[in-house]
Amino acid sequence: MGIDKSVAVGVEVTVSGATVALVDCCGKVRHRLYAKTLRGRPAAATLEPYLRCIEQMLGYAAAEDFDVRGLGISVPGTLDHASRRPLLIPTLPALNGIPLCDLLEARFELPTHLHVDVDAALLGEYRVGVGKGLRRLLFLTVNAVVGAAFIVDGKIEQPAQQYTGHVCHIPVATNGLRCSCGKRGCINTLVSIDAMQRMVLRALRRGEETSLASRLSNGEYFSPQLLAEEAARGDSVALQIYSEMGRWLGAASAMYIDAFAPDMLILGGGAFGANELLLQQVRSMLMTHFSVQDCNKVEVVSALPGNDAVLAGVVASFFVGDTSQHSRQATPLADVVHGDSEDQLGQIEDVLDGTCRSDADVASQPVQRRRSKYEQRRAG
Repeated sequence: MGIDKSVAVGVEVTVSGATVALVDCCGKVRHRLYAKTLRGRPAAATLEPYLRCIEQMLGYAAAEDFDVRGLGISVPGTLDHASRRPLLIPTLPALNGIPLCDLLEARFELPTHLHVDVDAALLGEYRVGVGKGLRRLLFLTVNAVVGAAFIVDGKIEQPAQQYTGHVCHIPVATNGLRCSCGKRGCINTLVSIDAMQRMVLRALRRGEETSLASRLSNGEYFSPQLLAEEAARGDSVALQIYSEMGRWLGAASAMYIDAFAPDMLILGGGAFGANELLLQQVRSMLMTHFSVQDCNKVEVVSALPGNDAVLAGVVASFFVGDTSQHSRQATPLADVVHGDSEDQLGQIEDVLDGTCRSDADVASQPVQRRRSKYEQRRAG
């Protein structure tokens, strides 16, 4: 029996950069490249470093005789599923409303699937991570904001309840800082990396004794990793922050467990640092909300760091059943760039042609590739 050479290209877009990877049917990354994110640029310049990396990856795949089934991409924001485009990406507003799937399909002639990053992470955990084989999975991620996703039998659920999609605005306290939504007590103001930093600054202003003071005064930047290190050493301020965040995150988790009755709750994101202190706090809080018997029905675990869950998740659909229904013929640009000026349309066309160049850095030297049929039509 020959070796299965089926792969897909996975792209994970973040505020600092994008990871472009060749992922096989088992969720294993076979090759990986990185591109910097160019913030504050127009759409064409923002997309260009990602496209160059994808081109290089396809060149590598062709050289190694891989069979590329499709292209999956995740973005940190919300989507318009009907038109297959980002709706709102707060950290990369230049991509808001861009017909991303149509543009990528026109350039690379591969079926393209677009995902929210938290959905992709949960799909990856279901496929190759800690949630493999379970029916009902709930994922909460804590980074700059709190995000959530829910899977039933391998499919992302989009329930009508207000929770998913607006998880950062779940009210868990009767007071506190005013949220961007106008309310007070939203989980986003109490549990996030920014909330951690505010708690540290508050302790420093009060003159509380903490080793965090010396580390920050020596030029170190605050991070969840720094807080986790000091908590592991027994720093009282760091431990108090974990206790307070665990209390609020436990309250939000209890609401989710009530609403969705998952078999497993997976907690992930940068705010969890390198240890299980916050996870232990959440488990303790859940014991106060539920009976021991009910708690035993839901396993609460942390996502494994560095396990490429997002990359495995964005390509999962290319290896399950018939994916032809997800692909569609590339739509002419004039029909998909609704309401854009002629200048922006020209910029996007340049990106598709590969003629738009910027000072973007990529992880390796460019790989020469054949012109796509789209480019040949343009040239002819």
